[in-house]
Amino acid sequence: MTSPAPNPAKRNETAAKAPPAIAAAHGALIRDSFDDIALLVGSAAAIHNLDDDILWTVMKRLDRIRVRLLRNLSGIVGREEFEPTPVRPPRTHPAVDEFLARNRGRMGESAA
Repeated sequence: MTSPAPNPAKRNETAAKAPPAIAAAHGALIRDSFDDIALLVGSAAAIHNLDDDILWTVMKRLDRIRVRLLRNLSGIVGREEFEPTPVRPPRTHPAVDEFLARNRGRMGESAA
């Protein structure tokens, strides 16, 4: 018994549904940004003698953010793994609150 001939129209339809790839330059920019953030956090932890458990927790959270961002930009659906629901910490430092507000308002991003 022979299998049916491939349908070129169906092949093109499947290709059209493929998730968009991240441009290499964009992927590199994102990874460089995460490197900068990790070095910033690591430097602050070293200078201020932060507890090792705190640093591991922050870096694990940063890694989850990195993976989620790169998956979303690639159009990849996350795997069915348990991930605790991201809950905002009960308290944040005022500097963090200011950063979040500036980030939401897209402040400082224009070239003008």
